[in-house]
Formats: sequence, C-alpha cells, structure tokens
Amino acid sequence: MSSQSLFRGVAMAIDWTHALVMIAWGVGLPLLVWHRFPRISRAYMWFAMSFVVLSVVSHEILGECFLTTLARAAWTSGGGFRERVPFTVLLTNAVAGIRPSTRAAVLAWEFAVFASSLGSLWCWHKTHPRRRGSELAARTPVKSA
Repeated sequence: MSSQSLFRGVAMAIDWTHALVMIAWGVGLPLLVWHRFPRISRAYMWFAMSFVVLSVVSHEILGECFLTTLARAAWTSGGGFRERVPFTVLLTNAVAGIRPSTRAAVLAWEFAVFASSLGSLWCWHKTHPRRRGSELAARTPVKSA
C-alpha cells in the first residue's frame, strides 16, 4: 500500500466521520425539546454541547472546522485536491446536488449552533436530575399518620 493511498484512506475516513457527526447533530436536535426519553435527551444534550464548543473554538482558531483542515491536509498529502470551501458545502453538493455559497453555509451553521445552544439550555432545565426529583416530590401525596 503506497503512502498516497494511505493518506487518501485517512482523508476519506475523516470526511465520513465528519459527515456522520454532522448528520447525528442535525437529526438529534429535536431531542433537545422533546423529552419522552430524558436520558437520551440528556446524552444528546452533552453531545450537542461538545459539538458546538469544538466547532466554535475550531472556527475561531482555524477559520473552519478542524476536521475540514485535517481532511484537506490528508487529501493533499495523498496527491488529491481539496477545494478551499467549507465541508458543509461539499457535503450538501454531494448529497443534494446543490452548491450553496460559502456565506450561506456559514449562516446555516451559525443558525444551527444558536438553535443547538438554546435547545441545550432548555434540555438542561427540563431534564436536570434535581429538578425532576423535586417535581416527583411535589406530585407524591403525603400520607398522614
């Protein structure tokens, strides 16, 4: 196996991981407001908060997602070419066959980060263990002796 094919395999793995994490983040957003299964909502809340923090910090430091930077470096090392556009643009183009502008992709990302942040706060408030315990205590009738 040549080093070029190794780098291309690594780049492809990073791109697939990036796509799956973004899809999981987007598909799971309703769990932040729908709490039929509080443990799942709370686990997703932690995932969403981690995703948002990593994403925002990465954008502040690198100007893009760190996974996009890593994948581009691997594609370049493997002899391939990676356009200097956000990964979300490339993913949207691959999936839907449309090519949004970089500005549109950034605005969509910013809106999704904002929605995820608000949803995480709401989920934290509604599923917090202490809150649930006090609600249960308030609902339980007190037996008189």
